[in-house]
Amino acid sequence: MGDELFFDRIAGQWDATRAADAGKIGKLVELIGIAPGSRVLDAGSGTGVLLPYIHKVVGNEGQITAVDFSANMLQQAKTKYAALRNIEFVVADIMNFSTAPGFDHVICFNFFPHVKNKSLFLQHIRNALNSGGMLTIMHDLSRQQVNAVHQASAAVKEDRLACGETVSQWLTGAGYEVICRIDDSDCYFIKARKT
Repeated sequence: MGDELFFDRIAGQWDATRAADAGKIGKLVELIGIAPGSRVLDAGSGTGVLLPYIHKVVGNEGQITAVDFSANMLQQAKTKYAALRNIEFVVADIMNFSTAPGFDHVICFNFFPHVKNKSLFLQHIRNALNSGGMLTIMHDLSRQQVNAVHQASAAVKEDRLACGETVSQWLTGAGYEVICRIDDSDCYFIKARKT
């Protein structure tokens, strides 16, 4: 089964089985430092958990593009956030998504472990960022918790989250400057600037 089929199959139950910690997510979004009016790509948006948090900071002047390869997951997001007019929903594999520069921020929330070729992905996303744009890889769980959840599911057990130091090295090698790294028992957060 392809990953998109797995996520399509579980889309209807996803939000009910995954309790989001609104306070923690809000603090992580604050750490990103998104300015009002920014253009933001939510890579691997899923059911759109992050969308209201991004919208709150970019405001009506900003633009959010939510990309996911699972049509069913993205449909859940569209249904929940149809009233937010500055969100574009795109069903696509992020690696096939047009990467013309233009985004101030690309956010990978609870998504990065599912990327098969991390090195190619980091280069691809770098092309989507404006000069000085930021890539943020974050989870509202610890790395150990993320990996334990994935290990328990045959469909995603190989989708591992590497330690923050390793991912920082990958980012540096791909042309980013790591600005902030948190890899602790509470969450996982890496913010890097396109150089």
